Parts: sequence; C-alpha cells; structure tokens
Amino acid sequence: GLPTAGSFALAFIALNSLLLLPGRSGQREALRALHRHLAPGGVAVVDVWQPTADDLARYDGRLLLDGVRVDPESGRLVTKTSSAVHDASSQIVTLTTIYEEAAQGAATVRWVRTDRLRLLSADELVGMAEDAGLVVEELAGGYDLEPLAPGCDRAVLVARRGVS
Repeated sequence: GLPTAGSFALAFIALNSLLLLPGRSGQREALRALHRHLAPGGVAVVDVWQPTADDLARYDGRLLLDGVRVDPESGRLVTKTSSAVHDASSQIVTLTTIYEEAAQGAATVRWVRTDRLRLLSADELVGMAEDAGLVVEELAGGYDLEPLAPGCDRAVLVARRGVS
C-alpha cells in the first residue's frame, strides 16, 4: 500500500496504465490500492484498451510504419516504426517501438522501447473492481461515456467506494 498517500474524492488509473502491470495479481492489487485511497463515496475511474479481433490478428510481429514527423524544436525527422505480438494464452501483447531521428541525409539516432500489456476484457475489469470492494456505477465504451458495445476500442469503468 501507500500509507502516506491519504484518501481522495476522485482517483483514476488512466490511459491503459493498468495494462502495464505484470499479470492479474498486479492489476488486482492496483484496484485494491485505488479502493483503499478513496474517501467514502469517492469515485474511481479506470480505462483500458479493448483491441478488436482484427487488431489482435495483425499482432504477428510484422513491422509497421506508424509515421514520420518533423520535430518542431530541432527540425529533424522522427520516424516511428512498431511491431506487436499477441500471446493468446497469456493475453499479453508485446509492443516494440523503434524511433529514429535525424536531419535529412544525416546519421540516425535510434532508440527502442518495449512494453508488455496484459489485456483485460471489460467483464474482467468489472470483476476485479467488485472484488476490490468498489461499487460499479457505469461501464462505458469511451470517454464520452457512451454505452459499451461491440467495436468500442476501450472500456471506461466508473465506480464508487461505499459510504459505510
């Protein structure tokens, strides 16, 4: 836990951060910590990416060009290329992103970032929240809190800590 963190009227785990935690146990513990640090009646919000079957089918290790842009400060070109691999048995997507930066025709500086995302279904997210002691008020399909439906690319959970 976070003994000196205090308690809050609003707490959130945003932008797929929950997916970066290793395994179900880490994800469950994050929701328990969220519950512990909410004041009675406090609101918790968690959003997680919901990839489609087509997304997952493309995650076979192929390299994709995500784009080229000009860095506004340096004027150098920044190229972003990525690869993703989905392991259905563990629900882990390994994302590798390669960034290359250089002035046109100059030597390139390259850096590589690798992230492992442990996917959660919307139903699994609700179950973890309820197991943590949260009362789920809404499960939406996006930040405008539209209803969750097939094809939504994220699940947004809004829950509350009980007042007792």
